[in-house]
Amino acid sequence: MQLVEVGRNEPCPCGSGRKYKKCCLAAREAAVVGTVDDLDVKAMVDLAIETDDWDAIHDHVDRAMEAFEHGAPLEHVRFRNDRIPPRDLDSAALANLCTVGWLRRAEFEIARVLDRFVLDPDIRHGLRMSVHLLRRFGAGSPIVEELGRLQVDEQVERVRRFANALSRLGLSAADVTAGWPDVFDWIEEAKPAILSFAQWFALRAEPADGTDEVWLSSIASRVADRCLDELNNVPGSDARPWLQLASISILHTVPGIGQMIALYARLQNPTPDEQAIFDALQHKLEHEDLRGKLHVIVAATDARDGYADAALLRETMQMVQSRLRR
Repeated sequence: MQLVEVGRNEPCPCGSGRKYKKCCLAAREAAVVGTVDDLDVKAMVDLAIETDDWDAIHDHVDRAMEAFEHGAPLEHVRFRNDRIPPRDLDSAALANLCTVGWLRRAEFEIARVLDRFVLDPDIRHGLRMSVHLLRRFGAGSPIVEELGRLQVDEQVERVRRFANALSRLGLSAADVTAGWPDVFDWIEEAKPAILSFAQWFALRAEPADGTDEVWLSSIASRVADRCLDELNNVPGSDARPWLQLASISILHTVPGIGQMIALYARLQNPTPDEQAIFDALQHKLEHEDLRGKLHVIVAATDARDGYADAALLRETMQMVQSRLRR
């Protein structure tokens, strides 16, 4: 997800249509502040600064990171795929990643989880510590470095899986990259089930000149993982286009691929509501209650623990509402 700033007067990211300050702001601020029984994160950081002993702070951040792993409620809080350095993270690179909008949206997402989920006390303390560190130190906070490292590790694992697939199929990287132009024809003809509804809707809701931005913000890496998973199910003769699309998604090298996928690919395991909206928008049909159906889809996606997809849908709806208000 390409995190964007949540202004007090902007539509609430929950999708209600109300202003953030009149909807979820107070409840989520209260969750971050905590109760009298919660850890005093400010006092702990003050003491760490005074004594130059940050071990306890890092212990809390380490526990918080459990909430950012795949399948966890904050798995969608990431930096843009193409801006993560391949291995080495330095403070300058991280500072460039941490825009004001990213920092504020990351705070919002953490606060939302604190407000909505029953968490292990250690993880709750770690997340409250993380919000305090983000507000106090911005790009210099330990949570930013840990998120960067998490994404680097994910990308290293993705490349390892890709290399193993090449070796298993007896192909070279040159064999795969030479066929990149053919991927567009394959997508149009085969219409592979690549995208979740949330990914498709995010690409479909963006004007054509903005789809590359959306693609790189969060979708490319998940499509790469989807392609690599599919290689376990297709025979070797059918594997090449999946490998080609995986390599494009990993290397971020072919403009327009996100738009092409949004136009021609099918959805992965859509619900009836998702398929109805897909058909309506894809074939330019009338749909009587698009917004109401989207709210139902967001709630259902959240209920089945599809945290990243639900967050992507909420953000897409927020951006659409913001455009309509201008």
